[in-house]
Amino acid sequence: MKLNFDIIDNHSLAFEKRLVDLHNNFDFVGFNYNIVEREIKLCWKKSIGIWVNKNEFSGLVLTHKSVNYLKVIEQDENSTFDDYACLGEITFSLSTLREMNDSIIPKSKPDEKDDILYLFENGARIRIHCEQIILNLQI
Repeated sequence: MKLNFDIIDNHSLAFEKRLVDLHNNFDFVGFNYNIVEREIKLCWKKSIGIWVNKNEFSGLVLTHKSVNYLKVIEQDENSTFDDYACLGEITFSLSTLREMNDSIIPKSKPDEKDDILYLFENGARIRIHCEQIILNLQI
């Protein structure tokens, strides 16, 4: 898997000498799966919290290309919207461990056979295996 960012502290992305804190500064707004193109886009917008720097990017998109595996695990039925919009952690996980969707591995780059795993505060999980992930920031 190729990517244009590193994972830092399992909740932030290092991109072009900048730290993008997905847990604190951005709200997850959804994803789009183009089956024909084998492409998944996960989208975030800047949070409205007073702790968010006014110069923070307005949003970002993580585009997963040449997807060959997707698993979405539903959220806890008692979760709130705030929990749904908040990414808890992001990690790489061995594709041979696809039934274990709660392990956090602190590494910044994936190994060749890794999936990327997004863990949300509401218990939802998104696991993707693809050839490339591209981070695009929206100004």
